[in-house]
Amino acid sequence: MITVAFSFSCKRDKRHLEHSAVAKAAKPLPEEGGTLVRRLVIDAGTLNPVRSGSAQDRHVHKYLYTPLLYLDRNLQPVAGLAYEWTMAADGLVYSFHLNEKATFSDGSPVRATDVLFTLRKIVDPKTEAPQVAGFFEELDLTRTRVLSEHVIEVAFRRPMAHQLVHFADIFVLPEHVYAEGDFNDDFNDVAVGSGPYRLVKRERGKEIILRRRTDYWRESPRIETIHFKVITDHGTAWNALKLGEIDETILSSDTWLRESKNPSFNRKIAFRRFYRLNYNFIAWNNRRALLSDRRVRSALAMCVPVDALIRDLFHGTGRRINGPFTPDEYAFNPAVAPVGFDPAAAKNLLATAGWIDRDGDGVLDKNGKPFAMQMLILPGSASTMQFAQTVQAELKRIGIQLAIDTADGAAFMQQLRAGNYDSAYLAWELDADPDPYSLFHSSQTPPRGQNFVFYSNPEADQLIDRARRELNVPKRTELYRSLHALLASDQPYTWTVQVTTKWATSSRLGGVEISPGYGAFSWYPGEFNWWISRRRSRSAVNERGK
Repeated sequence: MITVAFSFSCKRDKRHLEHSAVAKAAKPLPEEGGTLVRRLVIDAGTLNPVRSGSAQDRHVHKYLYTPLLYLDRNLQPVAGLAYEWTMAADGLVYSFHLNEKATFSDGSPVRATDVLFTLRKIVDPKTEAPQVAGFFEELDLTRTRVLSEHVIEVAFRRPMAHQLVHFADIFVLPEHVYAEGDFNDDFNDVAVGSGPYRLVKRERGKEIILRRRTDYWRESPRIETIHFKVITDHGTAWNALKLGEIDETILSSDTWLRESKNPSFNRKIAFRRFYRLNYNFIAWNNRRALLSDRRVRSALAMCVPVDALIRDLFHGTGRRINGPFTPDEYAFNPAVAPVGFDPAAAKNLLATAGWIDRDGDGVLDKNGKPFAMQMLILPGSASTMQFAQTVQAELKRIGIQLAIDTADGAAFMQQLRAGNYDSAYLAWELDADPDPYSLFHSSQTPPRGQNFVFYSNPEADQLIDRARRELNVPKRTELYRSLHALLASDQPYTWTVQVTTKWATSSRLGGVEISPGYGAFSWYPGEFNWWISRRRSRSAVNERGK
């Protein structure tokens, strides 16, 4: 999910933006060509951008497709496929003028009819479009029209405060390709897009290789080949970076603490740390009878020692999160207190919900059934496993049995969207806009949206609906802050921590800049400005890193 009210200022504490000696060094002149090897934490689930379900999908899609609009480093809209756009005074109609030079990777021109086709697919009830469908539910196809080969007028039934920025999520597809076959199943491993790269190879669970288009219609990026490698384990990825097998990776907090100040790496590998618009959380499946009671979810939240985890697991490189907005967003409610760590109070609250150890075996029970549940996590991260084991131990002390299960990226998301789980520990990378519609509105349960906790509260629906349509910023702020308080009380998630992203790159990678909010990539030009130094080969990095 990725998404802005342009009227708020985004302030960042400079102490949270750290750079190594490599990052601070004088910038050498950019070079052309080379191969960039990037890490995917989980495999991309699909190459069809309309059906995107994760941030890893989007990392790949950005190279293959061009959105109608990009967001720049300050999360403001800039030209993408559209070089010019206007919005009607009532906020109901947007006009987009497409770049007449734009072509797809098969050589065909990008037309306004392709934009209309993509919009139709997004709002088609048969299409699984969990990241974007919810932001175009007010699209009025009866009044949306193609005015000319390169101009389209997009109409809505009601104005939405953040609608413009969501056009950055519209990766336009060529109708002559994607209108054939089964849209949900036939385009997960192929790609025809208007982006600067074309697909060369896709081996599920292993790699994706892209090559720069020689016929790209706008300024071409400098790097010739992008090679994504799927490496789920953080330790394996760090070793791959040291050996010169990859050029960039997210780091665990343990690795960051141990290696970022290591003089043998500090001039060969660039270490960066920054906050992105993201948070970690435990998802509680509200559809499960065991977790449908708010008292139970609140009690479980009291057994998560967040402050201790920030100190011991993340080594102080994070901050508490108590709701759906980060402290850097205007929607954040500073009056909402975080859930305190209080197992004794949790046990008392569970007793009011009928969970008591009646047979003295040390496990809470109700109606003859023990309190036993499962937590689903992604494999490959020691900190994730440690987090789950810490929660497991704390719950055991008050009489709750928690089993920890792992599933790889594709299976993990499938289980969540099918509701085939009790709880799960994961993280969201948020939109530039704080609209949480697709996560918590009752209409957004899978397959349409990402409300895979199956949360339903009419009061929350009303606050979300009103905030999305409220053009007055102070009024919208109050609505979101009320929503923050309500969700913190209902605990469909237990929000835990916003961890700074720790990122390391090979010294041969140049042109990296940081956006306050989106970090090193996912904004424009972002990764399109990167370049590879041929003077610093992978073997040289390997030798110097020994």
